[in-house]
Amino acid sequence: MVESEQDRGIIELLNEFCRELLNDEETLSGIKEKFRKIDAPDLENLDSITRTAVEREIGQILSSRTIERARYYARSLQNGLKSYSETENEAINLNLWKGYDHIITDSLWNLGARAREGHHKAWYWGNFVPQIPFQLISRYTNPGDWIVDPFCGSGTTLLEATRLGRNALGVELNPEVYRKTTDVLKEVTGTEDSKAVLENHDSLRFDFSAFLKKENLPGFKLAILHPPYWDIIKFSENPSDLSMADNVEDFTEKLARLAGGLLPAMSPGSHIALVIGDIYRKGEVIPLGFRSMDALSGLGLKLRGIIVKDIQNTRAKRNSESLWRYRALKSGFYVFKHEYVFVFRYK
Repeated sequence: MVESEQDRGIIELLNEFCRELLNDEETLSGIKEKFRKIDAPDLENLDSITRTAVEREIGQILSSRTIERARYYARSLQNGLKSYSETENEAINLNLWKGYDHIITDSLWNLGARAREGHHKAWYWGNFVPQIPFQLISRYTNPGDWIVDPFCGSGTTLLEATRLGRNALGVELNPEVYRKTTDVLKEVTGTEDSKAVLENHDSLRFDFSAFLKKENLPGFKLAILHPPYWDIIKFSENPSDLSMADNVEDFTEKLARLAGGLLPAMSPGSHIALVIGDIYRKGEVIPLGFRSMDALSGLGLKLRGIIVKDIQNTRAKRNSESLWRYRALKSGFYVFKHEYVFVFRYK
């Protein structure tokens, strides 16, 4: 919604220029001269997505060689300006699609080093880069929506959710990790409309629907699952811990059971993202990622994306790249430099 008189002024001025451009009596050079007078300070009070979209459309108008092409971009700009003044229910406002430069739509994510904005720390062996929840939250939720992470760990999803003005529930099995993450979350203010709730509980037995009922919520819009990669790292000695699974079949069965317990708490049209990688065992690659993908697909979820994400300098391989290269050459395998993000849609 338009918040200030200054916002209304620039929106009205841009609409006026668009109307003049769509007028048959206006010349291309004349209207371009008017649009050139709009600069960054004039647009600084608009939200970042609208500002980027408007700057892109103005740039297209200024580079147009025919008045017909310029009018095409003027109509697009008008649609975007209209959307700015209306409440939208979709996470992505397609009338302002040029403003979403920060959202990746390709299936190969080269995210680089772990982002350290806010309170993100690298103290936890099983954490993942904040860029992953940032992308998923920005793509599939609106401010104020609820997100759930049943493998909370160090709280990366919860920290990113509050930073983006969303609410989040995290469930963490390990009491020690729960206590440390709770201390971190106490330092986070988020926004007045967002909060993070952390529960020390077994996600296989946690009643997500009861939580929603207690909070008087309709459902979660996004679930982000970042489970252990089976037994690569033992996170606890609890039998419910997926890192304690007896074998791959036991692992995927428990993962599917956990996800199945989540589904009654998910809103129609919500999304579930699974972040996971493959493992080596006795000289053989076990495609844990695709086996886990199949396990969740068996729940009736619709697979919307298979994303390959780069792995950079993990704690397990830190300062030992040469050793891993030697091992790979000696044994004929390839060093993992990727993991997967599988995105599913519910109903």
